Amino acid sequence: MERDVRRNRGFTEPTPCSKNQLKKQRKLAKYMETRKERRLREKDRQKQRRKELLALGLPLHVGPSRKELKRREITSESSSENVRIAIDLDYDDVMLEHDIKKCVKQCLRIYTINRRSEKPAQLHFTGIKTDGNIHSAFKKNHGWVNWHLKYHFDESHLEAFPKEQLVYLTSESDTILQRLDVKDVYVIGGLVDHNHHKNFCHARATKAGLRTARLPLGEYVDMKTRAVLSTFHVFEILIRVAEGNSWTDAILQTVPPRKGAKAKVLQNGRKDEHKEEPIVNNGECSANRESSDSNQ
Repeated sequence: MERDVRRNRGFTEPTPCSKNQLKKQRKLAKYMETRKERRLREKDRQKQRRKELLALGLPLHVGPSRKELKRREITSESSSENVRIAIDLDYDDVMLEHDIKKCVKQCLRIYTINRRSEKPAQLHFTGIKTDGNIHSAFKKNHGWVNWHLKYHFDESHLEAFPKEQLVYLTSESDTILQRLDVKDVYVIGGLVDHNHHKNFCHARATKAGLRTARLPLGEYVDMKTRAVLSTFHVFEILIRVAEGNSWTDAILQTVPPRKGAKAKVLQNGRKDEHKEEPIVNNGECSANRESSDSNQ
């Protein structure tokens, strides 16, 4: 009987799985088994985060509903008076494959929070090599080409914008960013490296002759750990400030709880409670100089 079956046209011998395929199958099976548990953990984490925000007296920032988002088209034209932010994705050559996946995942989160913001930034993804791994990782996200932002394929931020408008945000900068200016383009390095390439973004920006600045983290909050933030967290802080929050509130709403961030008491004995308009349109200097290096 077995011999007859094999003689039938179209019959092919099943090929044994390779070790790599078996490994992927086991990994997928484990992922599916633990999916429910991961969702529960994520819900618990969100509940804990809400409690912490309430305890600090901070708003929960519930975004608009899906119905509202569908009704509201966010395009570069509709936000032309808002701050401009570019994510520099020209780091294909210095990131490992799993770090590239994390980078693209952060870009997805950046797009999502910008889409839900009441004051969305003019968002640009620059330096995407069409033959690179970052581009390949983007293509695995369904509908990514329809995201409401500006993609710059094979075009860096230096080619996309006038050099004098660019401000590269790095934790090593001597300049403290005090206010956001719609005349500037704030560049955030899309580098996930786990400190393998320290000062890399700053060195690249300095070599290109760009202005640099750092967020005023140490000026408004105290943290238990080193104040180095991910690309997504830097973007979120900028968006919070653009929405009218103080630096203190924006930082506390964004920084992960594990960093133990607490509002710093200023010289006058009061916390940073100002709600001044953070966007300036008159071209005034938006950053002050310091004599010593500080980490973001």
